[in-house]
Amino acid sequence: MNVSIRHLRAFVAISELKSFTLAARRLHVTQSALSLLIRDLERELKVRLMDRGPRGISLTAAGIDFLPPATKVIEDLESAVSGAAQLRDRRRGIVRVSCTPLYASTFVPEVVAGFRARFPNIDIRLLDTLNEEVLRRILIGEADLGVAPQRPTPPEIEETRLFADRIDVVCPRHHELAKQKFVTWKKVLSYPFISLTRDFTARLQTDLSAKSSSLVISPVHEVSYLATAFGLVKIGEGITAQPLAAKPMLASFGLVSVPTVQPIIHRNISLFTRRGHTLSPAAEGFRDFAVANAAKSVM
Repeated sequence: MNVSIRHLRAFVAISELKSFTLAARRLHVTQSALSLLIRDLERELKVRLMDRGPRGISLTAAGIDFLPPATKVIEDLESAVSGAAQLRDRRRGIVRVSCTPLYASTFVPEVVAGFRARFPNIDIRLLDTLNEEVLRRILIGEADLGVAPQRPTPPEIEETRLFADRIDVVCPRHHELAKQKFVTWKKVLSYPFISLTRDFTARLQTDLSAKSSSLVISPVHEVSYLATAFGLVKIGEGITAQPLAAKPMLASFGLVSVPTVQPIIHRNISLFTRRGHTLSPAAEGFRDFAVANAAKSVM
């Protein structure tokens, strides 16, 4: 059946205005074009919808029955078009961000606050998760984008570098390392070391081995969450090393950070998306905003 939205608009306008002249004016078409649309519609439906008489236009019984669903189709279309325009203009939408716990509590909330100040009706949903899970949640469609330390990525993932974050040693406030302006990694590894996840340990070991084969990490504890590591350091189970972004969290645990040298190690923090997947306008806007504001995050 070749019934188009133009046919329905013509029928509804005439039904409401009871006049071909007024309906043609509303729809910006000629009366002859409007008459043709009604004839086509009646031919397609195989039923007469309206009569034209001395007193004007009147709907037939079929026309009266057809008017409500025709009106609803037009209203639903207009609502869909309006909704799409709101999405396009970022007046509404949902953005799901997969993020490691550290940056879910530091960098990303700052981006969220700035973005929502410009687009208050966009819903930002933070999915804080372990490092290893960030990319998986993007690949399976749970997240639109992710923020995490740089890592090897599968071909399906596209990476955009945001900023570099320096790795410092973290120890109790009263620890002897806390008195130093900086400390070497050789000195750091002479103490019991608490590490976060195998992924963190493996990448840190790679960086250290590039400097010296004698710099070997042998963790006394390997934990999943930053708060757990800091809790263990607080009670004297060892020391740890974390990005500078974690510094605001240290005071509540009675800890301090000291710059590490020989080598100085940085972590590139990146934004990840699914390659070949078109982001929604809201997610695309959030991505661009995060990249533009990453330069302000001096870690």
